[in-house]
Amino acid sequence: MLRNAPRELWVALRITLVLAALCGLVYPLVMTGIAQVAFPGQANGSLIRTSSGTVIGSSLVGECFYQPNAQRSGYLLTTPLATGTAPQRSGEVFFAVDPRYFQGRPSYLQTTSAVPAVGLTAQDLHRDGGAAVVPLAPPCESNSSQGSNLAPSNPYLIQRIDTYAAYLHCLGVDSTVPFRGSRLAAVARDPSRYCGGAASATTPIPVDLVTGDFTSFDPDISQAAALAQVDMVASARGLDPARLTRLVDAHVTGRSLGVLGEPYVDVLQLNLALNRTFGAPAPLPPPGG
Repeated sequence: MLRNAPRELWVALRITLVLAALCGLVYPLVMTGIAQVAFPGQANGSLIRTSSGTVIGSSLVGECFYQPNAQRSGYLLTTPLATGTAPQRSGEVFFAVDPRYFQGRPSYLQTTSAVPAVGLTAQDLHRDGGAAVVPLAPPCESNSSQGSNLAPSNPYLIQRIDTYAAYLHCLGVDSTVPFRGSRLAAVARDPSRYCGGAASATTPIPVDLVTGDFTSFDPDISQAAALAQVDMVASARGLDPARLTRLVDAHVTGRSLGVLGEPYVDVLQLNLALNRTFGAPAPLPPPGG
């Protein structure tokens, strides 16, 4: 038995080297070559480039279209309106959206620790029962992927969704009271002053606009979520809603193989087309301006 050990070890070593070369070198190189020839865009990250070739994003990673505001001194956070329903009595913290652009899905996580980046203190946690649901900060960072893992019945998640829905209604998303573009600078400076009680006299908001996905940077929203924002974007930019609706419809991706999934819209691609078609808006006034 022992006399055959060196031979058996040599056979095992050769098999290991051959398999390592085939599986670790030859197969990846062949697959990479096929992918570069057959699917070069997808194989290189589905990158989105400008006409000059500058990479500005990926169709696989969601981008954020938020705005600076006075409440966080140039940072993208705001703390508007507590809805008055327990448990989160200190109000909600989330990023202030720029109503001149279509918005993607928000990102949340639950925490039992203070989060200075979003203004959540130990006192806030104590007052709210030791836990809170806060936005993932910084947002839309592909190297910071987290999900909240919260059940639909979780009271903290319900509070956050209700509050964020009221905020979107204030900006004209599926609201019977359209957002006025003349209010843009005022709302950017202090959303809590202009968006209180905005949830009344409104229609339901598509669920993907107020709930986060597990990765925290979903690039797509449903067709209904995009169409729900048409009036908001049209009012903020002074555009004809009918033209914006046609733009959204032109950027809807249908079901895979005609039957799988639901129609969706890539938010970054839609906003790039928005700027190409109607021009990029001027920068918002700085915080406190």
